[in-house]
Amino acid sequence: MNFAETVIESYKKVLEDYPVKLEPSLEAALGAESGLDSLGLVNLMIEIEESLDISLESVLIEIRSSQKLSDIVRLVEKAYQAVGK
Repeated sequence: MNFAETVIESYKKVLEDYPVKLEPSLEAALGAESGLDSLGLVNLMIEIEESLDISLESVLIEIRSSQKLSDIVRLVEKAYQAVGK
């Protein structure tokens, strides 16, 4: 399973709804500077959950404090492994 690819593809989908056009990378900063507001972060989580058929509820607090996409990748992997997939 390539979690980094899933997160980046999900990030690209979410950014389609925002005026900021950035090239997503694992080092991309999250937050206002990336054009991804709190609603965008929720949409990103939903997109990832649907792509992987998992819940990210167990890592929700950590996701909200994430600074980069690479942080999200690590947390997605943690949530995925927690459900025994």
